[in-house]
Order: sequence, then C-alpha cells, then structure tokens
Amino acid sequence: MLILAVMVLGVAVVVLLARVRAGTREPGQPDAVTEDVFTGLLAELRKWQAEAEHWKSTAERLQRELDQR
Repeated sequence: MLILAVMVLGVAVVVLLARVRAGTREPGQPDAVTEDVFTGLLAELRKWQAEAEHWKSTAERLQRELDQR
C-alpha cells in the first residue's frame, strides 16, 4: 500500500512540475523555438524540391536523348 501511495505522489509531483514549467502556454501554441524550426524545415523542403526537379528534368532529357537514337 505504501508503494502505491509513493507512486501516486510521484506522478502528482511530476504533473504539477510540468504545469508550473509550462506557464500559460497551452498545447499547440508556438513557443520561442517554433519559428526557427519552421523556417529551417521550410528551407530544407525547398532545397529537396529543387533537387528533385533537377533530377526529374535530367532524367527526362536523358530519356529524350535515348529515344532519338
């Protein structure tokens, strides 16, 4: 019984600390890091898209050259 009480108390302490640390933020609200992460991810996505377009056009060009032979 004592072990169960200690476990419940431990979970309650963890939950209270998480709420205090979160402050007034709610789940889904952006924090200070969100903008930087989002900007970086969009930049990487644009690079990947540009690279994919490059290789697609290269493959199409090579296929046209093969078809002409």
